[in-house]
Amino acid sequence: MDDRLRSAARRIIRDSALVGKDETVLIIHGMHNRDFAGLLAEETMRIGAFPLVWSFDDSLISDFPERPPKGLEAIIKRADVVVWLSQYTAVDNLPEKVRRRVFSFWDAVYSLLQEEKVPTLLVNLPSPMWLEENGIDPDEYLCEFASAVSVDYAQMRQLGIKLMGWLSGAKEVLITDGNGTRLRFSIEGREPGLEDGTLRDCRLERRECEVEIPAGEVYIAPVESSAFGRLVLPHDGLELEFRAGRVVSVSGKRASELRDRLKTPGGNVIAEFGIGLNPGVRPLSLRIFDEKALGTVHVAVGHNLHLGGANESEIHIDFILLEPTVLVDGKMLMERGVIKEQE
Repeated sequence: MDDRLRSAARRIIRDSALVGKDETVLIIHGMHNRDFAGLLAEETMRIGAFPLVWSFDDSLISDFPERPPKGLEAIIKRADVVVWLSQYTAVDNLPEKVRRRVFSFWDAVYSLLQEEKVPTLLVNLPSPMWLEENGIDPDEYLCEFASAVSVDYAQMRQLGIKLMGWLSGAKEVLITDGNGTRLRFSIEGREPGLEDGTLRDCRLERRECEVEIPAGEVYIAPVESSAFGRLVLPHDGLELEFRAGRVVSVSGKRASELRDRLKTPGGNVIAEFGIGLNPGVRPLSLRIFDEKALGTVHVAVGHNLHLGGANESEIHIDFILLEPTVLVDGKMLMERGVIKEQE
């Protein structure tokens, strides 16, 4: 596993972050992923760049500022690239007052990165405790993570550009599957975006300057009032009914939990249609990971301003379909999880 993680660190620094000689790389991490942060720092130095490693141990925090101090702001602003690993390890064990201040602090760091347009990789390496609580073996996740970042990024981008061509200028999408899903919505007037797993576009100063790792998806914001039909998600224990763009009913074993979340203002509105591109991702029942898998699509509800949509909400929830069939303006884009050749 050590060799695989070292290789993954190399791919992240060289192929995803595109770090160059003499650049300054700020690496943020929690205590649960400090070993991997060390590997990232080593790879940074091998290139001839300069790593700054920022360790955060939330188990030692008794009080915390709501914003980073000026000296820390200056370091953030001067970074050429930020590689931000999941930083929380035991934050849920903090007193509520302290936890709110910690969240406010990191929200301020994130906002500062956005304001300064610092190219940022958000690396999804949750704590072992969090993974186990969600039914995922931490060692298995590390293995799958290494596979998911060790892919051909150029090939993934090429596929993404092809799919964007399908969606650009199209009017309607229909999703079906063998579980009973049948959902139709409009994408007329909306433009697709591509997350190809690299900071290439960030460095060209495009609108967004962050990329999630593992990565790989094409996304578009459906017209918010246009979704009709249902999503059937047996792996999530859920079935959602859409009408005029909103979720109007939820059933299944985990329905009560989702109903509460959808009460958030704007939370029940269709927000996103995404297509996974990453051939190295094997679904693990972890949405932030599974939605990148080649052969899947996802539909989200909630906030979508960042995707070119018009709905504002405090939540964004993705629902993954594992072997869908997708028609765009009546033409087959994907059949049972297999992307078709464009005619």
